[in-house]
Amino acid sequence: MFKTIEREAMTVHGWITTLRAPTSADGLAGMSKQKIRAKEEYAAKVEGELLAVNAVIDGDQCYLIGNTETAELRPSTFDLPAGTYACFELSYTDQIELDQLIGRSYGELTQNEAFQIAGNFNLEDYPGVGKMRFYVPVQKKTH
Repeated sequence: MFKTIEREAMTVHGWITTLRAPTSADGLAGMSKQKIRAKEEYAAKVEGELLAVNAVIDGDQCYLIGNTETAELRPSTFDLPAGTYACFELSYTDQIELDQLIGRSYGELTQNEAFQIAGNFNLEDYPGVGKMRFYVPVQKKTH
């Protein structure tokens, strides 16, 4: 279940990993392993709030880890526009379970009668261990 909220525009500064499409053999677990490696490499470099943006950039599936603080050593940025977002409060025990919950969240949005997905990105906000707020841009459907 999600709630809709209005978010201000924000820029996430951090490090981008290009994710390769999972093969039929490794499926979602393959994508989860890539995200785990990216978090292991970059999350320790982020002090305070940890954010991740999953986005299609220049045709590639990318995963940016960082936060809103600007720092000289953060080579990449992603601008999230102001607007309406679906917010999911997720609890998880590992990355594979989290990615399954993310998939279910998208499934819920695609079946929603009032809102539709309005972008090719999402925001992951990690307020604590095993907790994540997941934001997807949405717009009201016109009937």
